Formats: sequence, C-alpha cells, structure tokens
Amino acid sequence: MRLRRRILDEAWRRSPSGPNDEERQLLASLAGARDEPSFKDAEPVPLLPLAQLHRRDVPGLVPGPDGCDLLQVLWCPFDVHGGGHELSLHLRWRRSSEVTEVLADRPEPLLVGSDAFVAEPCVLHPERVVEHVFPEVLPEELQERIYEWEGDEDEQDEDSILYQSDLSLAPGWKVGGFPGRPSTGPVKMICECGEGMELLLSVDSREWDDGTRSWIPLEDLPTSDVSGANIPTRVRVGRGGVLHVFICTVDPTHAHRLNVQ
Repeated sequence: MRLRRRILDEAWRRSPSGPNDEERQLLASLAGARDEPSFKDAEPVPLLPLAQLHRRDVPGLVPGPDGCDLLQVLWCPFDVHGGGHELSLHLRWRRSSEVTEVLADRPEPLLVGSDAFVAEPCVLHPERVVEHVFPEVLPEELQERIYEWEGDEDEQDEDSILYQSDLSLAPGWKVGGFPGRPSTGPVKMICECGEGMELLLSVDSREWDDGTRSWIPLEDLPTSDVSGANIPTRVRVGRGGVLHVFICTVDPTHAHRLNVQ
C-alpha cells in the first residue's frame, strides 16, 4: 500500500499523464497483494496512530486526567473489530515529561482493512479560528435572518458568502469547536454517567472542498488545485465523511463516543 502511494505520487508529480507502462504493471501486481499467509485471525493487531496533540501546541485541548498534557489518538485498521462494523478508536492520555524513549521501529500491522485507515505523516500547524454553530441549532428567527442576508439561491454564485460553508463550521481536522450534522441534524451526546459531552476532535476526509474553499489556509492557496492537496493525511472516514470524537465534560477518562457524518 505504501509502495503504491509512493509510485502514484511520484508519477503524478512527474507528468500530467500519470504512471508510465512499467509503473502501471507494478501497480497491477500490487493490486493482488491482499493476503499474508503468516497473519493469523486470532493474533493481536497493532493500532495505527491518528494524532498526537500536546497542550503546549493546542491551547483549546480539553484538560486531561491527573495532569496529563499529551493526547495520543489511535485506531484499529479493521472496522469489524469495533463491533457492529464500527470504528474502534482509542484515546491515550499521557504526561509528556514521562515520554523519554521513542521507538525507532514502530509496530505496524501486516494487513489493513482499507488504506483509508493509514494516515500519512503530517506536521501540525495549529491555527485558532472562530466557529459558529450548525444552522439548524440556531433559533428559527435567526435562521430566517441568515437566509434573508444570504439572498435568493438563484442569485448566488461561487463568490457568494454563505453562513454554513463560509462562516459557521471549519472543515478539516480540528480540535474542539462545533460538530457538523448535515445527515442527522442536531444530536445531543450524553455520557454514560449522565453528563453532557463536548467535541474533542474531528477527523475529516478532506481539509476543504469546492463548497468550503474560503477556509483554505493562505499558505496553501497556491497549490490548492493540485491533485490530493486537500487530503494530506490520506485518511478517509466512511464514504468520505468526518468522524467526531466526543468526551465527557466532567471526567475525560469516561468512555468516549463517536459520530460519523
């Protein structure tokens, strides 16, 4: 899978026509590599890393338990292991002062259920932005005022500023903020202890799309139209949606909850 990604990336950077004949033959041979004889069904599967967040870099990160200032997010590369064909995501709170030795060779599974689970290494450049709640959460009177301000749909074009796509919810991976609910509508998440839950992390399949180009970071604008520019992590949630991770507002050690949109 990693070799396939590397071949394709190099080919498309080299030529607008993509892979050459030799590369196409190699890609075709890789397409059949879907089994590993030494891999047994009952063997433990290493979790794959999704994100590592330090409080010093992300001021909006919710307080961790017992003074923990480092959050590591991992998930299983097979959705069937989550029960009911759901994602199996794990949160690990740690103290950065106690992380003194880093593994040179990190464990990695021989197989994955989909390449969508395997994140490409990315350096985070945190940027604080102001968000506003999903339109359906607002009072009806305010919704009507927004629709009136946006104007008639027939008169809108690609330069029109719209509340939902340009002003309310930032697309892409983010810590905190508000969750989008385009497919289910507003849903209140409740912890097993009965307390409310807040959004900890959003794992998005893309950093922007044609409807949210106003959120593209200025430094990414010159290359925003390059193939793959908006999917630096290569992670894909479901059919291209976003995974919301919720955490208890009282005790971060309580079981988290997931919502896929």
